[in-house]
Amino acid sequence: MNAISTSKAIKFNQIWLDFSKPVKEFIRNQTHNAEVTDDLLQEVFIKIHQHLHELREEERLAGWVFQIARNTVLNYFRSKKRALEQEDTVYQNNLEQTYFSENELNTMVAQWLEHFRQDLDPKYEEALRLVDIEGLSQVQLAEKLGISVSGAKSRVQRGREQLKQKLMDCCPVKVDAYGNIIEIRNKKGECLCA
Repeated sequence: MNAISTSKAIKFNQIWLDFSKPVKEFIRNQTHNAEVTDDLLQEVFIKIHQHLHELREEERLAGWVFQIARNTVLNYFRSKKRALEQEDTVYQNNLEQTYFSENELNTMVAQWLEHFRQDLDPKYEEALRLVDIEGLSQVQLAEKLGISVSGAKSRVQRGREQLKQKLMDCCPVKVDAYGNIIEIRNKKGECLCA
């Protein structure tokens, strides 16, 4: 069959009157969003208007209208899914950049701490080197140095406090809940962090 002739053609206004309410209800049931429903309803009827000349059989009008509505709703959800995936990718990239910048700051400050550690009183420097770098337990440290366990713990604690103080005197750092460095403030122009 040929396309319906203009004299016989269904008028767009009549399609609107006959189908706007059921199509709107169909879209609302799919999206559960009044604003989106109105936007999609408008899109459906724009497509109907643009393609009305392609309708071959008048008896299939209802099926044709609802097929356009179904496709429009499907396209909406597909585009929404793509947008969410893109947002997720951007979010993941931002997380990775944050992680890498935190790691870079942690690494940089670790190098400064190594420098500061070497400036400590030799007994505290040795305690920190053996425990924090070489991985001895405080009990093993006590045995190695021939001191009591409480004396070894005290040396490690005092060494860490002095090390932290040296860092804070030079470049105070701000850490997150996980201990990652998120900000460094330079106090002295001649400091390592300058």
